[in-house]
Amino acid sequence: MSIVEPIHVNEFPKPEEIFRLKDNYIEGEPLKLILQDEEHLTETLWWPSKNNDENYILFVITGNPGVIDYYVEFLNTIHDELGKKIDIVGVSMLGHSYGPHNLSLKNLYSLQDQIDHKIQFIDKLKSRFTSQGGEKQPKFIICGHSIGAYIGTQVLKARPNHGIEMIYALYPTLQHIVKTPNGIMMNFLFNERARSLAASFVSNLRYFIPPTFFKFLVSSLTWQKESMLNITLSALLHGHVVENTLYMANDEMETVCELDEEFYREHLNKFTFYFSDGDKWAPLEHYEDMKKRFPEGKVLLCERNTPHAFVLSHGEVVGKIVAGWIVSKMTIDN
Repeated sequence: MSIVEPIHVNEFPKPEEIFRLKDNYIEGEPLKLILQDEEHLTETLWWPSKNNDENYILFVITGNPGVIDYYVEFLNTIHDELGKKIDIVGVSMLGHSYGPHNLSLKNLYSLQDQIDHKIQFIDKLKSRFTSQGGEKQPKFIICGHSIGAYIGTQVLKARPNHGIEMIYALYPTLQHIVKTPNGIMMNFLFNERARSLAASFVSNLRYFIPPTFFKFLVSSLTWQKESMLNITLSALLHGHVVENTLYMANDEMETVCELDEEFYREHLNKFTFYFSDGDKWAPLEHYEDMKKRFPEGKVLLCERNTPHAFVLSHGEVVGKIVAGWIVSKMTIDN
């Protein structure tokens, strides 16, 4: 599904404002917002609920590259499977997608910058979804993919009283990323010189070769289906965006080392960890380590061997799995 032109807003809109902002809005489709917060313009996708009596909010934190448009099929599936009864909100990483929200060609965002941004964003969500008078507080489920699972953990640390009830850590990079198979193989790409060369190379390709050939070249290298290929071309493959993704990746290698076992043990009932056998970023060894550390925890291994970048090819499959977890939680709560 294609994403239409974004709507610029200063505050997260209320349900009754949706048709004023977009008069041809079709119920069930995501709204793309460019949301102004304290310091940034945030690319946001919001699936409004039809009847969110329990005030559940699924807050989605992407992996790296952090382009929220890649997650549309995945999140459409969740929304449909749940009968559109919860609100789903996902945001791109700062600097990771090209567009009117990313006008500066100077800013490079660290992992900590991304963490701080997600903390500020959940503050905004809490304010928006708390009922007038404060009687009804939002119940947050954070769904973090890859490094997004690590960021979600940091959000819980910073906001333990925000009503964060669950964190679904999908293909989670929570420890020693630099020692994983892909970390070992790709770490050389993340240093300053390599980042600069990669950014220049992408910029020169876009400038010097025709768009049709550029698309053919990227398609031949990635084998992405048409919808994902179009997102890669329009949002990701721009020089400064590529540099930002690699800059953050370098910071991940240096920052994400020892597992914070004490914190996870203290909040184990809030976490579901979901690994896949063939994953080279969150490898089988990490799954086995988590099972050993937390035998009583929800540490799961995908039975279908879905890839780390599941949103590109298995969004519907994983979406149905996550929707099942949410249904189970809502059933138990009621």
